[in-house]
Amino acid sequence: MHRGSLTCMSASIGSRTRRQRVVVLVVAALPVVASACGRGSGDAATGAGQHDGPRAAVQELVVGTDADPWIDAAETDQKRFPGYPLQADVCETLVQLTPEFTVVSSLASTWEYVGDNTYRFTLKDGPSFSTGAPLTAEAVKYTLAYTAQEPAVGGDDIGPDSTTVIEERTVEVRTTEPNLRLIQQITHPTYQILAPGSDPLSNPDQVVCTGPFKVVEYVPAERLVVERNDNYRGDPVELDKITFRFFPDETTRTLALQNGDVDLIGEVPRSIVGSVEQLPGIKVARAPVGQVILAYLARRDASGAPRILSDPNLRRALAHAIDQQEYVDGLLAGNAEVVEMVSPPAVLGEFASTVTGIPYDPDQAAQLLDQAGWTLGADGIRTKDGGPLELTIVFDPRRVDQTTVEFVQAQLKEVGIVGKVDQLDPAAYRARLDSGAYDLDLSSPNQNDANPAFLLALRWWSKASGKNAKIISPGPGTRYEQLIDQIQQQVTDDVELRRLSAEAMHELVDVEVGALPLAGTYRIYAMQEQVQGFVPHPSSTNQRWREVYLTE
Repeated sequence: MHRGSLTCMSASIGSRTRRQRVVVLVVAALPVVASACGRGSGDAATGAGQHDGPRAAVQELVVGTDADPWIDAAETDQKRFPGYPLQADVCETLVQLTPEFTVVSSLASTWEYVGDNTYRFTLKDGPSFSTGAPLTAEAVKYTLAYTAQEPAVGGDDIGPDSTTVIEERTVEVRTTEPNLRLIQQITHPTYQILAPGSDPLSNPDQVVCTGPFKVVEYVPAERLVVERNDNYRGDPVELDKITFRFFPDETTRTLALQNGDVDLIGEVPRSIVGSVEQLPGIKVARAPVGQVILAYLARRDASGAPRILSDPNLRRALAHAIDQQEYVDGLLAGNAEVVEMVSPPAVLGEFASTVTGIPYDPDQAAQLLDQAGWTLGADGIRTKDGGPLELTIVFDPRRVDQTTVEFVQAQLKEVGIVGKVDQLDPAAYRARLDSGAYDLDLSSPNQNDANPAFLLALRWWSKASGKNAKIISPGPGTRYEQLIDQIQQQVTDDVELRRLSAEAMHELVDVEVGALPLAGTYRIYAMQEQVQGFVPHPSSTNQRWREVYLTE
């Protein structure tokens, strides 16, 4: 079921420096269970263990990351260099997302809703761009107008004329439509504040921002290089330079770490993390849950005509048929958590327990299918009116691997359902979602801002801008829809926001069965033991590098 695994065997040649060390990596065809190799010094769901020693004279970090995210022509208009989706800590937002998915100050010292769809921000006294020019309200106005003109990047009801300069360090932002979630949403790095004239969508190597690092080189499909910004307002960072090298192939990326060509890698495959932890001089860090692997359920097609999963008994039967614990312990080798919601539980805070989920119970699934008129045949497949119970499965190939699709197929087959998989390229996949010609859509959305109703409103609210929302939404008139209306247009208190978001999540998952959560996954990083101060953020687009340093 696994694409490939590293064995727990390795050997170093001679006594060499960190950069010169050569290690033999063995790639096996057989799967490896993480517990068979044991855990290394990494502390799960926090940071990696510390390594005592003097700081290295040369503070240059090399990071091995996935494919260059800015060269896919089909996706270019949805990405903001150099902060999204790869966060290089070059730019900053007005407010920042914490690992607990709350909002804290960044470039703005204060912020408030002043009524009439308007928010007021007061900038800190001191931030400057890497050129030395001071941060002003005019830069904020430029940034938000620039973002509004690229709706695939921005949005959130900010228009080209939404921002008004009140004073040199005070701006007001008036949304074009009622939106009480703006503060939580602009923690997203697509709202990173730019120096006037910066054009990250056209000239990525000329972006000027206020963060602790600045861009010095970008070679598409090869590397991004940033250096310390000496005009940064805060304490100077310890790293002189970070080079992000792009490795589309995960095995090549892991080999680069083992051979000392890079200091740190992200997106360590879960199938081999147990073996990576056993490599000499390597430690592993797991971020708290920041994304959830789930199945979206299509109730109707783009015309509004009902599809097979408009039947609530059938949707609930699917939920009872999925063994989440087996998926986490087996396929994901324990590098995930069973979650009962479509977002990380942390976003709901103390109200997360409101969502109970639907337990694995194949007998209950069978009863519901019987009630829905689907009869189990001698071949193990259920039929009704002479036709088999067949569901069309599509999946996002960039977010979900084939083994997850096969797992879902196998689970459905256990209760007599045929899962017909249509493997599509990214463009065809998006077109299929818009048409509604599918039943299950497997994906793994990320929580990248502080809005606990972010995904609920984006994907399942019938008033959302995306075409697919009307296909999977519980629909107008439902309690779910009423709650999202209230959250989006009436609630200003943060505690009440989390409480109502939890109630909406309960309606979606427990009552409507509008989605099937499979697991909340960790982002896994591996690094040389000399790398210190790296703490993985649950949202990779909010990862920070300012505390990282190297020891000898």
